[in-house]
Amino acid sequence: MRKTVIRKICLIMVIMCAFAALAGCSYSGKTPAAEETGLFADDPNVSVTARGTVRVGCFRGEDYYYWNDELKAMGAEMYNMGLISNYQARNYDDMEETWAALCSSVSMKNQGRLKFIEDAFYTLDAMDETELDEMLKSSDIDLMLTFGTSCGKYLTEHADEISYDYMVYGATNTIATGIVKSETERFNDKSFSQLDPGETRRILEAAYDIYHFEDIGVVYQNDQDAFVYSGIDSLEAMSELYGFKIHRRYVNESSGPEDDERFYTELKAAYDELMPEIDTLFITVSTIEDDMLPSLIDDMIDNGIVTIAQDSSEQCKAGALMHVQVADSGEDGRFMAETIDKYCSGTPITKLDMIYVANPKLFLNYETIKRTGVKIPMRTYLIADTIFTAEDMQ
Repeated sequence: MRKTVIRKICLIMVIMCAFAALAGCSYSGKTPAAEETGLFADDPNVSVTARGTVRVGCFRGEDYYYWNDELKAMGAEMYNMGLISNYQARNYDDMEETWAALCSSVSMKNQGRLKFIEDAFYTLDAMDETELDEMLKSSDIDLMLTFGTSCGKYLTEHADEISYDYMVYGATNTIATGIVKSETERFNDKSFSQLDPGETRRILEAAYDIYHFEDIGVVYQNDQDAFVYSGIDSLEAMSELYGFKIHRRYVNESSGPEDDERFYTELKAAYDELMPEIDTLFITVSTIEDDMLPSLIDDMIDNGIVTIAQDSSEQCKAGALMHVQVADSGEDGRFMAETIDKYCSGTPITKLDMIYVANPKLFLNYETIKRTGVKIPMRTYLIADTIFTAEDMQ
């Protein structure tokens, strides 16, 4: 009889524990982290509570290949980390395809579930005021992946109108452009931005180490945004340190295909004006199509002027003498995946580390080096990650 009573008591206790567990798991919204509630905030032995389902949207400025590469790399890394399954890591042509693949994935990790929302894919350049207002008021997402400076600035300026957090990637100098205050400070408690404070400086330092230029030319649009994108502040700081001169020309970038002819004509004229004054050209205008670059800089090359591409290794392959890559989409994607994992695990967005510096890579165009006639130290060839030759460019 006594054993029977004990068994009944144990059974009742098991049932009570089961109901308590179910009651504790019934909430499906965001679970506030210990740090957010202030409970045991200073106790290092207390782990951060996981969030519930994190619904993710995407906000981009335009269709840009680098952002798609970042998004693809993020998806592949999330799959490798076990954050998602059913994701096919393929070379998707555009962000819409990559986003569709992410939306088809299934979250696998217990401490926070990811759900990519198919309809929450926004393109700033294609939206009117009504559509932008609807996006700002959306209650269907918890986290907006934001690509590009213009989108990062837009959400920062309208932060008091949104209920979700946002992470800014693929943006230029987010401190100077007003997306975040500093490497550790935000303008609001909903924001995060990947930062590499010395990105342009590292490009120019590496180029100067290879070739000590004395007169460098630069062409950019005469406004504050272009000043920031082109890294002119870094160029000016280096000019004061090393004593070289900066020669400037201004041209309005192309507003679309119908404006390309005007843009390229004016850009070529600006390069021709600079040619007698400089020994180096820093190619900063981001809207130059790779196939148009040779016709713009051929005269520069034949006149012995060193050409440094700021934007991409493809510009180096197309004819620029060198490119120093200080941002890598694969490394960016891994950083994104790791950061989102921490966020889903309960780390407040204001506590996430924003600084990420990719390993630099040096690209050289050997055919251009020969045509330019510049002497490049042997050690430079030895440390170069890629040297384009005539065979590579065919």
